[in-house]
Amino acid sequence: MSHNLLSRRTFMIASAGVGGALLLPSAAKAQINTLPFLVVGDWGDPNQGAQRAVASAMGDVAAQMHAGFVISTGDNFYHGGVDSIGDPQWRETFESVYSAPSLQTPWYAVLGNHDYDGSPSAEVAYTRESSRWRMPSRYWREDMNLPDGARATFFFLDTTPITMLSGVRDAVPQADFGARDQVMWLERVLASCTSDWKIVVGHHPIFSSGRHGPSAALAHHVRPLLERYGVQAYFNGHDHDLEHLQFNGVDYICSGSGSETRDVRPVPESRFALAQNGFVACNLSRDALQVMFLNAGGETLYDVALDRV
Repeated sequence: MSHNLLSRRTFMIASAGVGGALLLPSAAKAQINTLPFLVVGDWGDPNQGAQRAVASAMGDVAAQMHAGFVISTGDNFYHGGVDSIGDPQWRETFESVYSAPSLQTPWYAVLGNHDYDGSPSAEVAYTRESSRWRMPSRYWREDMNLPDGARATFFFLDTTPITMLSGVRDAVPQADFGARDQVMWLERVLASCTSDWKIVVGHHPIFSSGRHGPSAALAHHVRPLLERYGVQAYFNGHDHDLEHLQFNGVDYICSGSGSETRDVRPVPESRFALAQNGFVACNLSRDALQVMFLNAGGETLYDVALDRV
């Protein structure tokens, strides 16, 4: 692993107004033989001007990188989800906000706890109505071929039901929605996956420097699977900040500040944590996953290359 801004053991924690931020590194712009994509979370609040600022920066960066898709780490609609595929929030919070031509690419979105306050099935159903919204099921996998011939598999989870498995509830009035079946599915597909890269995406954190902190249930049920089956990275939201953490060979990337921010405090696994609106930009190749944390002005705050193990 190599760090552009910080050494391996350095932890950076700051608040809005970090000095010395860099513009998008030239190495992060359009590259041959990489798979570029963006990650944003906890964005669905049309009353937050920060959401539009982040969306604007995402459009600029996606154009520079020729990003092929966007991953949403959940809490897509505040504060009560959507009630149908005709809910006006689809237009007000998603379609009219992320309107840059460079963002008219597939959006692979997972459900967050606030999405469960509305209709999760409506977010699944919108996949059939939209040219870019991708949520074919509450959890699923996507296999992708990289330009350099490598293969990556993304596993998209519905973590809210899983948080209930150890008695941890997160504002979900319904049953567990097949959480145990989902965990068994994850183990089965991870065990059989032969891709060069295995990347898991969920809403809730397994490690966190943020206000919510880690999910005990995910740490119990999901983290051992990541370590056992060679998952290199786990992307999440829920905590409204930007973070990079490491534990037992897995890198944990939080992109949860698409519209709001909350304070962060370091934990032993923290490598970078920042309470600032922003998103993550990635370049994936056979040998490395480059992860760049950017703010709403499109400035690079932290840049790390994660070597494939």
